[in-house]
Amino acid sequence: MVIMILQIDDAFIKKWDPRYDEIEDDEDEYQALVKTVAREMNSIGTISKNTFLEIWKWKGAMRVIGQTSIYVEGQVTKARTLAEDEYDTRYAMALRRAASEPPERKLAALLAPGVKLPGVGAPTGSTVIHFIHPQSMPIIDVRTVEVLFEANLIATEQRDLDHYEEFRKAINGLRRRCPGWTLR
Repeated sequence: MVIMILQIDDAFIKKWDPRYDEIEDDEDEYQALVKTVAREMNSIGTISKNTFLEIWKWKGAMRVIGQTSIYVEGQVTKARTLAEDEYDTRYAMALRRAASEPPERKLAALLAPGVKLPGVGAPTGSTVIHFIHPQSMPIIDVRTVEVLFEANLIATEQRDLDHYEEFRKAINGLRRRCPGWTLR
């Protein structure tokens, strides 16, 4: 019996890249968010609450908004009033710190013990970090992790802080071998 190991190369990406557009129709929204985040990072050094929530909506993470301490009118969260909202004092500050950390520490600035942002896990945290650094920080998502695992490029299918660095390095290795593609 011959065991075939999945090979991720230019041909593989060329075949599967168009399939993404068949299941997601969000390129315009993605590009608009990239521009908005770049503008905000340049002007205020972090991401506004509104943009953060737009990224969450884009990611499909609004289902866990209740775990945050961000006040959102019409939503049930740990912040029941605007006075209890911790976006500016906690989330925006953590994003500012994460933006200035080296790549291997960016996600930890949002998720490590003692600084963990309520409601933010590795998939959502890496998404926000990706919008800050769209050319260098990949989003750890279920489909990508499954493919990298199948190709023996990562050791586990877990999508958490402890496994993000291995994931990031695998993606960067693919980018070096397949330079014509973006992280998107």
